[in-house]
Amino acid sequence: MNEPPRIPDLGLAYIASSLKKKFPNIWVLDWNQYMDERKFETSLIEFHPDVTGIKIFTKDVYAAKKTITIIKRVLPSAIIVLGGPHPSCTDKDELMGDFSACDFAIKGEAEYSFLSLISEIDESLKKGNILDHEKAGQIPGLVWREKGNVLSNPVNLIQDIDTIDFPDWDMFNPGNYSSTMLGATQNKKISAPIITTRGCPGKCGFCSAFNINGRTIRSRSPKNVFSEIRLLYEKYHVKQFMFQDNCFTSIKKNLIELCTLILENGFQIEWDCVSFERLNNLTDETLSLMYRAGCRMIHLGVETGSHKTRKVINKAGSLEEITEKVQRIKKNHIKVCTWFMIGFPGETKTDMKETVRYAFSLHPDMITFTICFPLPGTDVYKYIKGKYNIARVNWSSFDIHSSEYPVSAMSSNQLYRFLKTVRIRLRLRDMVYRCLLKITPKTRKQ
Repeated sequence: MNEPPRIPDLGLAYIASSLKKKFPNIWVLDWNQYMDERKFETSLIEFHPDVTGIKIFTKDVYAAKKTITIIKRVLPSAIIVLGGPHPSCTDKDELMGDFSACDFAIKGEAEYSFLSLISEIDESLKKGNILDHEKAGQIPGLVWREKGNVLSNPVNLIQDIDTIDFPDWDMFNPGNYSSTMLGATQNKKISAPIITTRGCPGKCGFCSAFNINGRTIRSRSPKNVFSEIRLLYEKYHVKQFMFQDNCFTSIKKNLIELCTLILENGFQIEWDCVSFERLNNLTDETLSLMYRAGCRMIHLGVETGSHKTRKVINKAGSLEEITEKVQRIKKNHIKVCTWFMIGFPGETKTDMKETVRYAFSLHPDMITFTICFPLPGTDVYKYIKGKYNIARVNWSSFDIHSSEYPVSAMSSNQLYRFLKTVRIRLRLRDMVYRCLLKITPKTRKQ
């Protein structure tokens, strides 16, 4: 990769925390360490792990395969376990076929499943084997091979997420990362990501998150969340937070209680959050409280400004409601970042222009545009398989900018050129915005 991650990986930090209770001698590598291939090989030799877990996003399948090749070359006997979004959303046979060198995969939430797997492997290795059938069948979300077949266990979501230990912040010290919160008004401070919920009831056709965390919202208690904020604030000197879960504002009572705890304890912090797609909890009452508790930017996944496309992708909420809420958020002195995508199933250039017009009409503080990616496990992926009569996509070579399977009515190259044009407009908009901010009252009189 060209540069290291700007924030700690929460998923890996949670896994590290769950494993360290029983296996304190674990080693986690993220690419924040600027590690090239030779240094990676040296680290493998030095640490010599019996089991290696790899988190995979669909866009990183090629990189993951290359990483596995290096591991197997240096440590031929190492047991390799896959986890993360791509394994959770991909058909089991397709997954294990693509990653023939791996031994296991875990779908869904892995804090307890991965710990169970490592514990069973640890016991089995003492007896001279890896894992017997009976033990494998008891581990939620496990995918494994047996007698030429690929087997998979049902995913078991963690119902009381207050019982999950906090991420291992010693291992993923926020001070080692370069991120600054997007809505920050202060000078650069140490930032940290945090989540308050898991699961999302949304049925957006482009999203595969339900394969990992389910469709039911499970919330941490405000006291549990605040305890983690306190830990990060007092021990790691974090002054900026990013609430990353899509359903942060979904439970009004919890939102109010968390903001109240921050204020009552006098914490001088700032934070961004992502709003639940149902925007009914963004009232003047809650927004005013959020601002006083440190909220400086709310991120809204608007996705499209086309009424037609919103129906196609099952996007909740009307454009009229979004427009009203953006105005209400800004009235309460909180910045707005809007997320948009183009290239949805059957979308024409006219539909996309409608989205661009709507995005600019909102006058948000930030706008992001990306191309709809046909993630495995989504309605969009089913759509392209049916449209092009293909069994699957080769993720190792897939490139959304040049794909031979465009989702929209435009070719991939045409869509990418359109996106570049939109991003040029965004840069020009931002330049004008920054210039306007520098104009003083005295200058305007002249």
